[in-house]
This record gives sequence, C-alpha cells and structure tokens, in this order.
Amino acid sequence: MGDESSGGTGAYMTCLWSANQLGLAYFDQTTGCVNVMQTHDDAHGPFAFQMLQLAKLQAAPSVIYTSSKSDKVFLDKLRAPIHPSGDAPLHDVRTEKASMFSLEQALRLLQNLQVKGMPLGLTSSNRLHVLNTCINLAATQQVCAAGALLAIMHREGFLCPGQTTESGDIPAAIFVEGLSEITLDGFLTVDSASMLALQIFQEDRHPSAMGIGQSKEGFSVYGMLNSCASSMGRRLLRLWFLRPIINLEVLNQRQDAVLFFMHAPDVIKSVRAVLRKTRDVPQVLRRLQSTQGLLDIKDFSLVLDSIANLLMLRDIFASLAHTHTHPPPANSQPVLNSAASTWTSSDYQTPRSVSSDSNVEPPLVPDHTMGTPSSQHSPTIIQKATTLHGAGQSLVSDIIDFEQSEDGMKISYGVCEQLDDMKHTYHGLPDFLTKVVEQELARIPRQLGTLVNQQLWSILYMPQVGFVMRLEGQKLSAALEDFLPDYEFAFEGSGGEVGGIYYHTDRTRQLNAHFGDMLHKIQDLEGSICTELIQRLCEYRPQLSRAVAIAAEVDCLLSLASAAREHHYTRPLLTRDNVLHIKQGRHMLTEMVVDNYIPNDTHMTEDEARVQVITGPNLSGKSCYTKQVALIVFLAHVGSFVPAAEATIGLTDRIFTRIASQDSVSVPQSTFMVDLSQLATMLQLATPRSLCIVDEFGKGTLTTDGVGLLAATLHHFASLPVPPKLLACTHFSDLLTQPVLPR
Repeated sequence: MGDESSGGTGAYMTCLWSANQLGLAYFDQTTGCVNVMQTHDDAHGPFAFQMLQLAKLQAAPSVIYTSSKSDKVFLDKLRAPIHPSGDAPLHDVRTEKASMFSLEQALRLLQNLQVKGMPLGLTSSNRLHVLNTCINLAATQQVCAAGALLAIMHREGFLCPGQTTESGDIPAAIFVEGLSEITLDGFLTVDSASMLALQIFQEDRHPSAMGIGQSKEGFSVYGMLNSCASSMGRRLLRLWFLRPIINLEVLNQRQDAVLFFMHAPDVIKSVRAVLRKTRDVPQVLRRLQSTQGLLDIKDFSLVLDSIANLLMLRDIFASLAHTHTHPPPANSQPVLNSAASTWTSSDYQTPRSVSSDSNVEPPLVPDHTMGTPSSQHSPTIIQKATTLHGAGQSLVSDIIDFEQSEDGMKISYGVCEQLDDMKHTYHGLPDFLTKVVEQELARIPRQLGTLVNQQLWSILYMPQVGFVMRLEGQKLSAALEDFLPDYEFAFEGSGGEVGGIYYHTDRTRQLNAHFGDMLHKIQDLEGSICTELIQRLCEYRPQLSRAVAIAAEVDCLLSLASAAREHHYTRPLLTRDNVLHIKQGRHMLTEMVVDNYIPNDTHMTEDEARVQVITGPNLSGKSCYTKQVALIVFLAHVGSFVPAAEATIGLTDRIFTRIASQDSVSVPQSTFMVDLSQLATMLQLATPRSLCIVDEFGKGTLTTDGVGLLAATLHHFASLPVPPKLLACTHFSDLLTQPVLPR
C-alpha cells in the first residue's frame, strides 16, 4: 500500500462530512497511533472546507479514504492539492463502501481495540468507557471515521494479523500504540460539552409539537453579541465563535477595528444600512446555476444591487481611511468628510429606476475626541475594505433589462440581433393577426356576409396547439363550410376566455410554419444568453467571494463594536506570556438578569496561583465566577472586547470544563461516569496553556470518594512543573484542610 502512494509519509486518513460536521481519523505508521478529530466545516463561502485543508496540511496523509456516498463537492476538495500552488496532490483519494463508515461497525471495532497501557481483560462495555476518556465517543462523525480507519488498516495488515471473529468481518483484537483527539494548530479548542456549559450557543426549538417552524438562537453569548445586518455576517460570526483562534496578529487587528468602530456609531449606522441590502453574491450565483431552467429576474437584481452596495462600502471606507490618517482639527465639529459627502446612492444606481429606500445616510466622520486610536495607520479591515471589487456590475446591467415585464422577457435590446428581430416580430403579431382575420373575412362573398354578422372572428396562439381561428357565437353554417373548405373543425371551448369554436385553416397552418412557437423560441434564446451570462459572472467568483468575505468581516466587527459600546466592555491585552489577570470581571449573561452584579478579580502568573480552589455556600457565585473567567478568555480569542475593567490574557490552547454532564448515545453512562470521563480527558490533554474549569466534581458518589478523587486531581495538577490554569469550585470544605490538600 505504501508503494502505491506518491506522498509516502506513512499516514493514512479517513474523512467523513455531513451537515457541516467534519470527522476524520488518521493512522501514523511511524508511531502506530490513531488520531481523531471532529469540527465544524462549511461547504460554501470563503471558508469552505478550511478545516479539512488544515487537517490535510497537518497530517500530510499519503492516502485518504472516504465513503462512496460522499458529496461530490467534498470529494473534489479531498482531491484538491494541500497547497493552492501545487500542481498535483501528494495524496491519493479512495472511496470505500458506505457501510464501513457506519456507527454500529465503528462501535464494534472499538470494543475490540486494545490501546497500549489499557488494562487487560476488560469487557467490551468497560473498554468503551476507557476509550471514552481518550476520545469523545459522543462525536459520532469522528467515531465513524475512526471505525472505518481501523477496519481499513486491519484489512491492509498494518494493525494486527488476519485474525477475525466468527462473523468474518470484525477483527478479534486490534492493537494500537495510542488513541487521542488532535487539535489543529492556530485554534483554541472548546469541546461541545464546554460550549453547552458556557452557553456559547443556545438553541431554542420552535414550540410546535409537530416540529413545524425553525429554531432560533436563545439567551447565549453568541446571541448577545450577534447584531449583524447581513446573512453572511451572521454566518461568519458564528464561525468565529465555533473556531476561536490564537493568532495574535489577527486578534489584534480585530480588536483595533472594534475599538475604531466602537467610537464611531454614525459610521456603524451608515455601513449597516448598506450591509442590510447586500446579499451573498456567490450564493445567489450558485442558485442561478442550479435553476437555469427557471431563471428569476429577481436573482439578477439581487446580484446587481449587491455589487452596487459593495462599491458603496468601498467608497465609505476609502473616506474613512483618509479621515483616519488626516484627522480634522481638534476644535472642529464632526462634519462630513469631503470624500464621503460626495457619494450618494445615485452614483451606484443601476440602469433601472432605484427606489427611494435605497438612499443611505452618508457616514459621519468619527469623533476623534472620544478615544479612537491616535495611530496614523487605519485598522486593517478599513484598508481591506477599500479594495472591494465590483466585478460583473456592467456585465449584468448591459445584458439584463429589468423594465421588460411582458411575457417574462429579460434581455436588453442590442445584445442579440436575432433575438431583437424575433421580439419585433412577436410584438407586431397582434396587429398582423388582425389583418389576417380581415383578409379571411374578405374571402366571404357579400351574399353570405349576413351569416357572420352574429360571430366574432379572431386568431390566437395556444401552446401545443398552435395558431387557430376562433369563432365566438356559433359554428360555421353549412353554406360557409362549403365555401371555406380549408376550415377544419378542431374543438369547441366552453365558458370564460376559452369559449368558442376553433378551426384549423390554411392561414393558421402557414402561421404555424412561419412563426411557430415564437414566445418559447424567444424564451429559449434568452435562457441560453442568461446561461452564458451566469458562466461569465462565475469567472468573477473569486473577486466577488473576496468582496463578500470582507463585507461579512466588517459586519462581524460592527456587531462586536456595538456590543462593546452598549455593555461597556474593554479591550483585553493578549500576550504570549502564560498569565491570566482580570480586574473586575463580570459574567456577561448573568449581569443581564440580576439587579446588582459584583465584579471579581482573577490573577494567575506563570509560576504562582495556577491552581485555585473556590468554596462557599449555595448561591454564593462560585460557578458564575469560574464561568465568567472561561468566557472572558473565550471572547478574547474571538477578537471581542470583554466584560472587565482590565484584562491581560495569555494565549490559550484549550478550554476544558467539568460543568455540564452531556450524555452520549454511543456509550450509555451514569452521570458520575460522564463526570469522570470529562475529568480524565482534562488530565490527559491539558497543557500549561490550557484553562480548566471544575465545578462541583464528586457529587454523584460517596462524599469520601468525591473528596478523594478531587483532591488527587488537584494534587496531580499542582505537582506539575507548569500546571494548567485551573479553577475548581466545591462544597467540600474538608478539601482545604492541610492533610488533604497541602498548600
């Protein structure tokens, strides 16, 4: 197998993606260890499958296996080179039958897995309990990926001899050197149980018992900070909360922008008015591509309006960049910047008329006396926003005529000469058909003219039937039928607009031969032109995607700035030093529901006060205090300001919590067993840069056992050369006595 791969790194990976959840596992042949991971990964947008690419870069696999039922977009991304500039991928992608990635098979394989150091003679259920301390078995995507990896590696002879159970498909024993969850470089890892415990997200389901309606975001950290005006802004902000980062440069850039916008409420108002009417153009293009047979002119209107709004944002930020580098005199009043005051929405007006609600209030220059940064360099986002691209605007406006409303026509005159001729003929048909009817009536001699006085003659076109002569009143008399032998009775309609007697005649046959289905021909030709237009617009997708991504980032930063201004948050100082200092910290959710919130301080240096134990009576705020510390650290790694008077926060790699007991469907466990699994994960994976929150551990068992387990855990962490930052709150006052937990 190793000879077949060109990469030759000795790593083999399985990947599974569903519902924006990426699960993967890879086996390192040099170490004999299996590593797994599950994370959120979008399929569309500027960050499509970003985590997959990072995982491929970090693991550098030779072969990647996935399910035969995987989405085509996902398969294409798997086959893509790790480096964008690479000519060819250094890994092979192979598909396996979907049953190999089933949860049932994965659990059966894990029941037979023996990890180095695991006690021998364990039952299948006990082995799963032990494995649950190594990896999160509630994360089904990574479990399925791990099961498929074990099966494939066993089949290829990497893990054990060809020893199988009686069923013939499951190995009787699989031996690996190690099993662990990995984290991607550059991200702060927070597991799903910790997200739930800290109320980062809170889904409120629709109250309908029948499941009708969509859920909404409840009382949560994300819900409080999310005031984005655009859909792409809301998606990106959610992504920031799902993937906190530890890139100090990027975090400082976000904080610079938040500080700038925090003191410019008029700018926020003006920019949001534009963002509110800006759509995700690449997403609209995907919709146009997928529904080319049923094109809606409203989608082209959305594309054109959104591009115009992106150009409007570019000019707003160009004026802001100029204002920031050339502030007005200190004694001057905030006035419209000369550049900003010259633009209006009419400058971006499309060829069709623009409604009055498209006018956007011009941005006011931020008041430099309110504490905006005095640096002569604009925040990075402002510089990026000045490069917004309006690619494709003239292409749409030159081809699509939004004023044409008759019969669904949408292509402007002058685009296609053949189409113009067909439209001219089609629009002239009513007058032409009237003349044809007059000519037909002129064929009837005067002596028979009295027979048609009680009839109304007309020619009309009916789909799938063609041109027909309609007589309203009565059928042709026998004398007229003898005089007009070419009139062939077709059918008789009854009532309404279709009432009358219909005939095929020589003239209607000639009209069918000459004109045919004129409207459908026009629509087909317009459809082909629109298809070509969509293809040409898609050539600008990289520029439009980048422009929309910048607009989404602006929206997120405006949202964070609004929250910081409204709730009096301050800018934290992020540092590479392994410290944590918080002055007058607050719990951002709790302070919203109480009359009076008492702030708290937290101080942890690199070599002192790393392990802190908090005790006290019920409702004294122990849990609230530990959660507020975790939330402040979390928000700092999003790039947000934090609810504290001052904060100095060292970069953190993981946040562990033992707060909420999240049950697993894969491995039935008691509440206390879940608590033990969370604590075991903390003991195995915590590093000196981790933050650990332990809340009331030991309540689910005997008091003496709970005190002993908690004391042993704290003693273990305290005895490390550099312990993680750990906050533990407990009711066990005996824990603080000298014999149990020496200081």
